[in-house]
Amino acid sequence: MTAEKKKLPFHLGMRTVKSALAVGLALFAGYAIKSEYPPFLAIGALGAMQASITESLRETRDLMLGNLVGALLAMAFTAYSPGHPALSAGIGVAVMIVVCNSLHMAPSTTSLACVVFCCCLTDLLSSGDPFYGLLRFRDTVIGTLIALAVNMLIRPYSGAPHTRSDIKKAQQAMLPLLEQRVLRGRIPDLHDLRARINDLDRSVTTLLDERMNKSLTKAQVAHLRGCQQLLWKMRDALIGICCIDSMPRPSEENLARMQALGLTPGDGQPDILDGVCLPEDAVVFNYYLKVFLDANDYLTQLIEL
Repeated sequence: MTAEKKKLPFHLGMRTVKSALAVGLALFAGYAIKSEYPPFLAIGALGAMQASITESLRETRDLMLGNLVGALLAMAFTAYSPGHPALSAGIGVAVMIVVCNSLHMAPSTTSLACVVFCCCLTDLLSSGDPFYGLLRFRDTVIGTLIALAVNMLIRPYSGAPHTRSDIKKAQQAMLPLLEQRVLRGRIPDLHDLRARINDLDRSVTTLLDERMNKSLTKAQVAHLRGCQQLLWKMRDALIGICCIDSMPRPSEENLARMQALGLTPGDGQPDILDGVCLPEDAVVFNYYLKVFLDANDYLTQLIEL
């Protein structure tokens, strides 16, 4: 007998490893240049470490711009303080959010830029160094560049094999749900399926957005995009079947195709294939069932190419 491979109770992905490495290198660089506040380098490294190289470049650009605005704004508020530091921080954060939103920055990037502004503002008031904000901006830039280098040099994100595997798993997960509804008369819970497909959609979106990884070809992305659309078609057809509140009988053709997939009524199940329903219910039911089975067949062929 072969021993089963034990699974960790948590997921330690490559992005987690690269984030930890980037933060460690950023802090090491901060101590090497004798930065007065090394955590700024860590903030930059964490903000720039994204799922793909393209996203990392975009976040690096936004972080640099947002933190520069935050540092300059903190210097301006220090020189022309409207009052108590708490009042200055509140007004400044509002200004920062407006500026970052006008530059179409992500909410996470806006939050980090506001953190940099608040840190620079409070430390400027205590240190009295007029160039403190620019030094902290320098630290953040170094951190973002280190994270960008780590993301580009250490196993750049491709995601294609993982996404392909997820598509196959989602396809297989839909067949038992179809069996429950059509052959056993139960309304399946589609919550987990929706969550799985939403995660898959995010993965495909990341692949579509990735332009810097040369190992990921346009043909690969187009292939996965086509598979994703067939999966959507299966999902929508399954939802349509589940929305019918009667129990129409599958056509002989559809029933034979389901049996070829190994989908059969369970032992001891009541015969629900002779249910009484309106004629139009049977037409709509078998239409959606045929759409589901056709999309499943096409996806099975396409995913193996």
